[in-house]
Amino acid sequence: MSMEYAPPLSFGRDGAKKHVEVFLNTACPYCVNFFLAAHEAVMPRVEAGEVKYTIKHYDKPKVRLLHGTIANLFIDYNQPNEAYEIMKSLFLTQREWAHLDSGEIEQMMEQEYGCQEQRSTMNLSLDITKEALERSISVVPTVFINGEKLEFDSRSPSEEIGKALVRALDAI
Repeated sequence: MSMEYAPPLSFGRDGAKKHVEVFLNTACPYCVNFFLAAHEAVMPRVEAGEVKYTIKHYDKPKVRLLHGTIANLFIDYNQPNEAYEIMKSLFLTQREWAHLDSGEIEQMMEQEYGCQEQRSTMNLSLDITKEALERSISVVPTVFINGEKLEFDSRSPSEEIGKALVRALDAI
């Protein structure tokens, strides 16, 4: 694998019977609840070998999400466990950094997370944006389970979203 390419963040077996795929952005307030819900509801099933979980950071060109795009460009997706932990931390601290300007976000990613801007992530971002446009994904979070769009209220508390995920996965 070239250092100029990074795969989407993915956990679990390729042959898993169930596949959860999400398009999200770390600056989106609704994505926080989804991410935390999936951490509780999906990750244990990934570890049990039941589910493959793919997270695609959609750098959607929307003013409110640009801060997430800036932070995302510093995440090294060739280090998936570290990338997941950084993403989790960004969601948990979103209110603290979402108001910063772009230079302050770059500084935060370098100083607090020890990250450098990743050319491979820029290429991944372009691929994910192209895919999102081809699949007519207009909002984050957008979730698919085995290719079928999961309908849920992204404004719900993480517990409710987690229940919706569990119901959908149990129905397969």
